[in-house]
Amino acid sequence: MHSMYFEDFEVGGKFVTKGRTVTEADVASYLGLTGIYLPLFVDEEFAKETVFGFRVVPGPLTFIISLGLWIQLGLWDKTGMAFLGMDELRTHAPVRHGDTLHCEIEVIGKRETKKPDRGVINTRHTTLNQKGEKVMSWLWTNMVQRRPQGE
Repeated sequence: MHSMYFEDFEVGGKFVTKGRTVTEADVASYLGLTGIYLPLFVDEEFAKETVFGFRVVPGPLTFIISLGLWIQLGLWDKTGMAFLGMDELRTHAPVRHGDTLHCEIEVIGKRETKKPDRGVINTRHTTLNQKGEKVMSWLWTNMVQRRPQGE
């Protein structure tokens, strides 16, 4: 993919990311960075006794991996201007160590701004595991450059 300008996005447009397997190293790195060493994430014996019956991947890590998959599409590597907000972040199912995630993204809105060099794009993100089960979803709002005059 290549960087897209505001004008290139169409409401109803859809994108699908590549897949990525969540590894033990991912979880360990995330926990080391954040300090969120909850038994549900690190203690197999404890986790067996929970409602899940297994260690789960922290929800924020699932989100950040999903966001990374979206960014890797390269749609606004050179045109993205600002993260404006996120709404309705929901976890629908637990993610296991070893699950392979991918995202499906739909453009659900766009609007011009007062400044002629930018616009706002609204997208709906759905993260699915290797079985096609929805594990997470959210709405994302970003500012993106408009196409320069003469291009």
